[in-house]
Amino acid sequence: MTSFQFSPGVVVDPARSEAYLMSPDGDIVCLDLDKGVPVWRSKEAAKPLAVSGHLLVGQAAPAPGNNLRIVTLDTRNQGARVAESVVALPPNVHPMIDATAHRSFKTVAQPQPTPGEAVVSWEYAERPLRGVAPGPTQVLPGEAPPGVSAAAPAFGTATAFGGPAGMTGPAEPGGEPSVTRGAVRIDLASGAVASAVPPHAAPVTPTAHLSTAAAPAAAAAPNPLLPGVPEPQFLSADGHYVLSSKRVADDPTWDKYLWTVYDRNTGQEVGSLRAHVRYAPFFVTGSRIVFETRPHMRPSSGRPAPEPLQIRAVDLGTGQALWSHPIRDTTITEPPPP
Repeated sequence: MTSFQFSPGVVVDPARSEAYLMSPDGDIVCLDLDKGVPVWRSKEAAKPLAVSGHLLVGQAAPAPGNNLRIVTLDTRNQGARVAESVVALPPNVHPMIDATAHRSFKTVAQPQPTPGEAVVSWEYAERPLRGVAPGPTQVLPGEAPPGVSAAAPAFGTATAFGGPAGMTGPAEPGGEPSVTRGAVRIDLASGAVASAVPPHAAPVTPTAHLSTAAAPAAAAAPNPLLPGVPEPQFLSADGHYVLSSKRVADDPTWDKYLWTVYDRNTGQEVGSLRAHVRYAPFFVTGSRIVFETRPHMRPSSGRPAPEPLQIRAVDLGTGQALWSHPIRDTTITEPPPP
């Protein structure tokens, strides 16, 4: 079975029963999917992108300047570095790992049919910071309204944020995101870099996405739905399993949803578990389901316990939690502009 990207920063190799993920400490961790324990760590790269044979392609932390650093690690040798590639980016592009309120940099690696090669595509999006347009002036009964300059927007014009006319000023021009893309072909053994497809033909993600939050499960061709299985149905990250979600409890109950997992090839039920959300990205390995949980605050008898971004494993036969491991959260953490 080929490897696949489970979520941004988490790559799964089913053949080795391992996952390579971004650690909150800034390195890459190789995780044993059976036991949930680290096999090795590497500080040579920060974000895993893809697996080609026994070579892991990763994005390194940004260095001074605006060069994208791609590092190849040997999964058979405790993540030892094999090669490093330096990709020169345009002057306005910042090869960052974490997103900010107005910038994001996304990287995707695709192993090629030629052994030892991968095409690395990147996308940089930058949106100018804009404050909220002023609303209508509030005047108390009996007070005269303040004078309005000739440059003030007319009341009732179109709004900048899609609200009712008259609630804010007109849309400010120049607020659209600017997107720059590119792609290179990399020799994973030597680190040699060559040009690949033209930048306009290598989109990584929709241009408006400035967050790494997981998207809903994608539909599989030709038909992801299993007959006789209740909807909604959600597809696993590798496309081999389907999850049916049903709410079975009210709000006071934490795990209020029942997830039932089916093998998409045979249509047979594999197992079930209770969860606190309707859906989360998932895959199945052996008798376990592994899924992502977003940061949240879990109620408890004492002080509420904060839970970080993480992947968790549950036994599909018993519903018992087996292990969990935190992941580096690269979503926007900055406060919005004033």
